Amino acid sequence: MKLPPRPGPFAQAFGSLQGWLYAHGVKTARLCIGSVYFWFGALRFSPGVTEAEAYLPGRVIAALTLGLIDGAQGANVLGSWECFIGFCLVAGIALRLTSFLMFAHLFVMFLPMALWPRQVWYAFPFGLTLRGQIILDNLVMIACGMVLASSVPRGVGGPRFGRVGRLLREGDDRASRWMGMHGVTCLRIAMGVLYVWFGALKYFPGGGGGGGFPQFAGRIIERLSLGLAGPSVGAAVMATWECLIGLSLLAGRFPRLLLAMILLHLGAMFTPLFFEPETIWLRFPFMLTLTGKFLVRHLALYAAAIVIVSSVAQRAHGWSTLVNPFRGRARAEATSEGRSSSR
Repeated sequence: MKLPPRPGPFAQAFGSLQGWLYAHGVKTARLCIGSVYFWFGALRFSPGVTEAEAYLPGRVIAALTLGLIDGAQGANVLGSWECFIGFCLVAGIALRLTSFLMFAHLFVMFLPMALWPRQVWYAFPFGLTLRGQIILDNLVMIACGMVLASSVPRGVGGPRFGRVGRLLREGDDRASRWMGMHGVTCLRIAMGVLYVWFGALKYFPGGGGGGGFPQFAGRIIERLSLGLAGPSVGAAVMATWECLIGLSLLAGRFPRLLLAMILLHLGAMFTPLFFEPETIWLRFPFMLTLTGKFLVRHLALYAAAIVIVSSVAQRAHGWSTLVNPFRGRARAEATSEGRSSSR
């Protein structure tokens, strides 16, 4: 009997990493997203940051409360909201409630795109400012929230609180099953859209609303290439890199190469924390600039990549075997409920 060929070193390393992620991927993603929520929520309580940013996140709360809360107070309300979400995610408590609060929070964060478009768009409908890119990053947060919500075991039995409560519970059950079956696919598509969109913006000198982020990305490549590539060439290299990642995510192809490209890209994006700290920190190690916030939010992309890779079966060789680790449980719950109702 002829033995199958032994996998190469890269395949073995990928298989080991994949096995670990399958067991711990969602927990690691939850910790990453929770850390981002708590950090950014705590930042809103700083007087300097609150005054500088109250006109956008704080004014959203002011608009929703019809002016009963002013911009500075709104920033504090939003900060408390985010800190509570982050604490629950990191501690792993009240995750069903936390998932609902995440969806509501992300809805609030998208409102500036309609209320104050000049702060978000420099050339509608494609050109996003850096602040707009931070807002659009919430697409990945929403998709990650779907996966986290589907990972929470649903209670069996319990009080129904009448017909209304029963209808709400049934709606929650259907939503949980749908997110369990399609959450990873939504996450992959959201991440692919962001990579293509943000990568394409870097081809233009004014990408990021004239904030110089393409040049910033170009300097990263220039430093990593030891000066062989100038900032303009580096910006084009980074843009192409991100577009290839995004297209691969959208097409659902080459998962192992894609994992390596994502990890290298996210690692490169964090190098300014050491080489250009003045562009990242207002006050080390807590206060971040707007560019620093954009980079730290890449922890959410790490979380998304972890969830996507953890959903690939250990013997998979392509995206045709991409599965959600919670899909089987969702189908099993649907089957058991169908059997119980038939009885």
